[in-house]
Amino acid sequence: MLAFTLSNGSAHRRTRRWSLVISVLLLTLLAHLLVLQWLNTQLESIAFFDDAEDENSISVSLLRPDSPRSAPPPRKLAPPAPALPPPAPSLAANDQATVADKPATETPPAPSAPTTEALPPAAADSATSAVPAPTPSVPPEANATTTPSLETAIANINAHFDKASPPPPAELVFNAIGVSKDGRSLSGSGTMQWRHDGQRYTLDTEISVLVFTLAKNRSEGELGELGIAPKLYVEKRFGRSETNTHFQHQSKQISFSASTAIIPANGSEQDRGSWIWQLASLGRGNPGKFESGLNLEMFVASAKSVDAWRIRVSGKEQLKLPDGEVSAWRLSVVPGTQSFDKQFDLWLAPERQWYPVRLLHEDKNGNRVELSLSKISNK
Repeated sequence: MLAFTLSNGSAHRRTRRWSLVISVLLLTLLAHLLVLQWLNTQLESIAFFDDAEDENSISVSLLRPDSPRSAPPPRKLAPPAPALPPPAPSLAANDQATVADKPATETPPAPSAPTTEALPPAAADSATSAVPAPTPSVPPEANATTTPSLETAIANINAHFDKASPPPPAELVFNAIGVSKDGRSLSGSGTMQWRHDGQRYTLDTEISVLVFTLAKNRSEGELGELGIAPKLYVEKRFGRSETNTHFQHQSKQISFSASTAIIPANGSEQDRGSWIWQLASLGRGNPGKFESGLNLEMFVASAKSVDAWRIRVSGKEQLKLPDGEVSAWRLSVVPGTQSFDKQFDLWLAPERQWYPVRLLHEDKNGNRVELSLSKISNK
C-alpha cells in the first residue's frame, strides 16, 4: 500500500512538472507573438530603406524636385465687355498677350477681321499659344520648373568633383532610435559593413531591434574614377518580400524585380545604400571643394523607381561621439517629389576618413529614424 502511494505521488509530480513546462512554453510563445505584433505595428514608422509605397504601385520620376509652389489666386471675372476681334495673323505672340490681358474698358486696336462674339479669357489664352512666337523671353519662375535631362543633372556633379577616393574598408556600428509620428519610440542598433579592394565593393547595411532584423540592404558593384557604380541593390524589410534593383551599364538601363519599369541610365546613378558612400568618396577625393552652401543633385534608385535628390552642404558641426568630439560636414538631403522620404540629414567626418557618423531620416508622415555612430572597426 505504501509503495502504491509513493508511485502515485511520483507520477503526480511528473504530471505537474510537464504541465508547468508546457505552460511556460505556451506563455513564451504567446509573448513572442505579442512582441512580433507590436514590432509589426512599430515598423510601419521605419521607412529608412524604401519609400513605403503600396506593393502594387509603380512610381518613376526623373524630374528635378522643385520647391512646392503656392496655387495662384483665382482669376476675377471681368464685367461684360464689347466684342474683341481675333488677333491678326502677323501679330506677334507678346502683342497678343498684351491685348488679351488689357482691361475690358480699354479700346482694342483696329481689327483686321470683324467678329460678332466676345472672345472669353480661356479662348484668348488658347489663341495666344496657337501662334508661334520668334523666341519669347522666359520669366525666372518658368526656368525653375524646366525639367533637365538626366545627363545635364548628373554632369553638374561630375563638373564639380573631378575624382573620388573611397574610404578604407570598415565596419561601422550605430545606435538606432526610431520615433513614430505619435511619439512612440523604438531603440536598436545598426551596422554598415563597407568592403572593397579598390576595384569592386560590397556594402551591407542592417538595422535590428532585439533579435529581429527590421531592415537590411546590400549594394555591390565597381569603383571607378568618379566613385561608386552599383550593379545590384538588394533590399529586405521586416514583413516584406526581398526586392532587387539591377544597374545594367552595358545597355544603360535600370530594372526592378518589384516593378516592370525600365529606366534609362548613364552609369552615375546610386542606390539607397551607396549614395552615402558616394558622397563620402567625393568629399575624400576633393576635400577642398566641400564648402557651405554647395548644392548638388544625384539620381538615386530605390526598389521600384529612380528619383532626383537635392543635396545641400549646410556647414560643419561639432558632434559628441563615444570616443570624443568630432567635426563633421552636415548635408541636408531632400529626396525627389515621388519619394515617401521627406528629408535626410547626413554628417560626414573628414578626420574619420569621411565615414558617416550620424544620420537622421524623416518621412512625409512625420516618422523619424536616427543613427549615431558608436564604433568603427577597420577591416
